[in-house]
Amino acid sequence: MATVSDFRFEDAKTKTLKPGDILFYEGSPSDEMFFIESGTIMITKRVLNKSIKLGEVGAGQFISERAILGEGLPRSATAEAYTNCEVVVIDKKQCRKYFDVLPPFIQKMLRIMADRLQQMNELVVKMARTQEMVKDLAMRMQLLESSLLQSIEHHGTV
Repeated sequence: MATVSDFRFEDAKTKTLKPGDILFYEGSPSDEMFFIESGTIMITKRVLNKSIKLGEVGAGQFISERAILGEGLPRSATAEAYTNCEVVVIDKKQCRKYFDVLPPFIQKMLRIMADRLQQMNELVVKMARTQEMVKDLAMRMQLLESSLLQSIEHHGTV
């Protein structure tokens, strides 16, 4: 498993989080990414006023890479500590000095991958919205059917 020392980020800050602590909120500015040294972070997204879980990220993994590769887009999800966590904060300036020495081909490929990740996030949100609308429609149909059956029972068969 990778550790932060594998990446040699000088002057990187570490945050300690307890379960339920928010690392960042959906829609907030994105100017840093994070390396999870220990613990688990849960990633959620708001869909139709409900929070849906997109996944969990654990020790040895990065989150919010798009903050470094993207062009100032706001955060696409919320990151919340699921367990006790140690998280290394990697700001854009620290990461850019490594990114900028990569061959242009690799830089382009990473940006394309970040764009594709964003497109997949948007697809997940559309699917979740559709699922919630179908559930709502099914519930309304059940209520209508129940109401019609009660009306028929009350007034006799038609």
